[in-house]
Amino acid sequence: MTEYNANQVKGMVLIRDGAQMIVDGVQKILETTEPKETEKPTQNELDSLKSTEQTSSKGPYQLVTKAENSNNPVFEKLQSYLKEKGDFVILHGYKTWKFSNNPDKIGIRKK
Repeated sequence: MTEYNANQVKGMVLIRDGAQMIVDGVQKILETTEPKETEKPTQNELDSLKSTEQTSSKGPYQLVTKAENSNNPVFEKLQSYLKEKGDFVILHGYKTWKFSNNPDKIGIRKK
């Protein structure tokens, strides 16, 4: 077993404490720069979106467009939420998706 004198022990303690301070600082930076998850739109917010009824081979759905909802911040919130979830999610009992060929269009269909 290696023996250390008092000065060596003090030096190792200072190194350990310094390393812990660096770890704590990095954790704090990561916590503050980590992207926050978008809040899930509520049912009332979804109801506030203007939409038109469309029909596809899978049946009727509501088409929500950016053009129709340009002054409604809920559209942007829903777009962000869908992006985080991979462009498709079941939300309040509705299949909700972003069109891959036009991200300014969102489809909503009853499950």
